[in-house]
Amino acid sequence: MKAPMRRWKRFKVDVRVRLRRWEEPEESALVVRSYELGEGGISVYASETLEMGTFMMLAFQLPGMEQGMRLRAVVRDRRGFRCGLEFVDLKVAERAEILRYLASLVDVIEL
Repeated sequence: MKAPMRRWKRFKVDVRVRLRRWEEPEESALVVRSYELGEGGISVYASETLEMGTFMMLAFQLPGMEQGMRLRAVVRDRRGFRCGLEFVDLKVAERAEILRYLASLVDVIEL
């Protein structure tokens, strides 16, 4: 059986990400590393078990950005230490900032 097609192209990106469950205080955030980034989400390496469907808060700064991003996401996939997080309620400006950064990694990104 063929694997399902991904909605968004992903790019290898290694940045530091502060990650916490929605209901937990900021002080409880884990610091993890990203693996891939796309228009609709990010994958990270996390040593703590993150259950599928868990809503998370993310904070990270992409290279070249003046300010960091604070985004909401939900855990969609977990394979070993790697977790796939889908962005939730992404604002147009946030999506544009991610796309701007991804475009800097390649010549053309199909929108």
